[in-house]
Amino acid sequence: MKFIHLTDTHILGREEPSLYGLNPDIMLKRALKSIKRMHSDAKFIVITGDISDNGKKLSYKKLKTIAKKSKIEIFPILGNHDCRENFVYYFPEFEEDGFIQYVKTVDNKVFIFLDTLSVGNSYGELCTKRVLWLQEQLESYKNEYVYLFMHHHPVPCGLHMMDNEANFKSSYEFWTLLSRYNNIKHITFGHIHGILHSTRGAITMHSTRSTTFQVAYLPTKKREFLTNEEPTYAIVTIDDSGNITIRHHQFLTEERIFTGRC
Repeated sequence: MKFIHLTDTHILGREEPSLYGLNPDIMLKRALKSIKRMHSDAKFIVITGDISDNGKKLSYKKLKTIAKKSKIEIFPILGNHDCRENFVYYFPEFEEDGFIQYVKTVDNKVFIFLDTLSVGNSYGELCTKRVLWLQEQLESYKNEYVYLFMHHHPVPCGLHMMDNEANFKSSYEFWTLLSRYNNIKHITFGHIHGILHSTRGAITMHSTRSTTFQVAYLPTKKREFLTNEEPTYAIVTIDDSGNITIRHHQFLTEERIFTGRC
């Protein structure tokens, strides 16, 4: 099976948006147009947070309109730029127990979507209530392959600001819980606006670039710098044994594809 990973769309809550010279609405639409053309067989599309740049209702109204036109179902979660209340106004079906957390089963594989939003903060967390919810899901599906989605990076990414100020504060509790289960295959996350692959024991992880702007990989710098690297989405395929293959596609440069040999 195949799913598509989008992240950090940063849709703006105004009619004619511009963010660092980019139009987030157009960028998302171009990504979805590419997915429709090249990956219509995908089972679903996930957006791993920072759907909105400012948490305004109009951001989520725009996403609702876009999602209705997509033939592939879109599963969103929240990031630090998002607002639960405004999101739920348009997407009440994704709320459970006061958070945007839910489970989907596709082709005998279990996909768990987490809410790491800490209101008013750039860092993420799982409060006791959310940890207990995750524990309940892991216990319920301990005999199935499990795949997790979250916004904040659960492992260091090598960027000072991201790892010290905008990090995942519940990392210890998270990994302590996950260590009790041997069926968790992969974690998909966003937040860092860049491509990263990592492992923790038998669990693999990845992030992909934002559909808008990217964060420059400057590990010696203590502040955040942005870059105009090409946006991507990730194409994730899972075989019958639960193994994952990931490709990152630069959807703005498809016109550069040409015939040749390598």
